[in-house]
Amino acid sequence: MIVKVVLGTMQNARKLVSIVEDVPYDAELCCGRYVVNAKSMLGVLSMPDFEVGELNIHTDNDKECEEILFKLLEAEILMDTNDAVSRSMYDITTFGEILIDFTSQNVNEDGQMLYARNPGGAPANVAVAASRLGAHTAFIGKAGKDMHGEFLRSVLKKENVDTQGMLLDKKYFTTLAFVEVNDAGERTFSFARKPGADTRIQKEEIDIDILNQTNIFHVGSLSLTEQPARDTTFYAVKGAKNKGSIISYDPNYRASLWKNIEIAKKHMRSMIPYVDIMKISDEETALLTDHKNVMEAAGELYRQGVKIVAITLGGNGAYIYNKEGGCVVPGFTVEHVADTNGAGDSFWGGFLYRISQSGKKIENLTLEELTEYARFGNAVASLCVEKKGAIPAMPKLSQVEERLEDEKWK
Repeated sequence: MIVKVVLGTMQNARKLVSIVEDVPYDAELCCGRYVVNAKSMLGVLSMPDFEVGELNIHTDNDKECEEILFKLLEAEILMDTNDAVSRSMYDITTFGEILIDFTSQNVNEDGQMLYARNPGGAPANVAVAASRLGAHTAFIGKAGKDMHGEFLRSVLKKENVDTQGMLLDKKYFTTLAFVEVNDAGERTFSFARKPGADTRIQKEEIDIDILNQTNIFHVGSLSLTEQPARDTTFYAVKGAKNKGSIISYDPNYRASLWKNIEIAKKHMRSMIPYVDIMKISDEETALLTDHKNVMEAAGELYRQGVKIVAITLGGNGAYIYNKEGGCVVPGFTVEHVADTNGAGDSFWGGFLYRISQSGKKIENLTLEELTEYARFGNAVASLCVEKKGAIPAMPKLSQVEERLEDEKWK
């Protein structure tokens, strides 16, 4: 059983310990990467964030769980049981492609291009970005049961991303992406995916337990390019939404993976009615809304039901829009851009991380708060582009906080 509890005072800490110390199971209190014994007063008081914690009691017995929940509720330290946050094991679960990015490095003495093998795929990038910041994340998807698939799973495990929903299929190979990076850090892509294992995931292969225990469920559009992955994506999104999860969407358009632009528009737009929060780039506005203008595109997506819209503006930051209106959140100055691969994913991982840690329903988040989250995401992205590769370049929370602090004095 996993629930979120409200602390904040010594009295609430005592209430929590008195309730769980009589439970005949292990009980842990978690905050980001910190885990302490919830039966220990010293352990509880040592938590770095004393406001809200995630209580994990190692039992699934319905009757026992009900009794514990009642005691927590009676003690007024249980967060809203109708909110997905209160039942979440995972702050963020991502679904979709995971692949190998062969990123150009330099040329050898014969003039041949040399490539570095990096883990990639936008949903996987987002999961790692949020995990490095301290979120509890999970990934659902499929790779080939080959050297690349085994490598990718090992990377996610090393990054503390839950991989119980990641499948390896010996019938299909892992998708490969060849990424050329020019002197300005901009990218061009070529894919080996005919078909890649990520496109072959079936509905019955989805781990429902993960969907039932996630706060934010994030998807992209590359899983919409082919069947059966397309139907499986909608199945997973509907399942998560029915359980109260926040649905996040980043279309992440890659022209070479679609038959033509009209088919891409049709399928990329078909996800919008299910989405609560959405990120697109300023180059994708006309694809998703018919409006090239950033402000008009954001307004159109909001009218279609998206509660929070973020449009990334490259090095210029992001435009954020919600019920209060919109504003531009400036980016950070980066002296040398090594590689923009993963920049948008790192921004979104940071943005989702802040939303997941807020403890608020997205309808109650103010534009001022979202602006702060976007600034945090911009700081994450500014650090990411300073190194080559996507996942290898994702920063830790301490680095982001340092970047934000340094910016105050400029």
